[in-house]
Amino acid sequence: MDLLAAFLTQLFNWSLEHGVIPSSMKAAYITPTVKKANMDPTKPKSYCPISNLSVVSKLRERLVCQCHQLVTYLKTNSLLPDLQSVFRAHHSTESTMLKVTYDILLALDSGNLALQTLLDPSAAFDIVDHVTLIQRL
Repeated sequence: MDLLAAFLTQLFNWSLEHGVIPSSMKAAYITPTVKKANMDPTKPKSYCPISNLSVVSKLRERLVCQCHQLVTYLKTNSLLPDLQSVFRAHHSTESTMLKVTYDILLALDSGNLALQTLLDPSAAFDIVDHVTLIQRL
């Protein structure tokens, strides 16, 4: 276990110092999953690709996302956008929705027109070239 920990520490430190992610850590296992239970499983556009990274890749991801030293550095040097909610304590999608709602209400109170466009990514898989996807799978 100590040998593995030492190796992973060296690998992650090298990766972070050089800003490079080894290609082996970018490879994912892709599992096509039916989007919704009522969709026809014989049609390729009924599927959504689910990507699973290796355990080592996920460990590195967690290291970067939860690294207290990195977050402290980013905060201290004002490198995080004020409205960024991801990977920040006391921020969530609820914070984002409150900000959007506030902006809309502020615009309406000022007599301005407010529009909101929402994107449903459930159909994003439909734009994938299914022949190519099936060949690669």
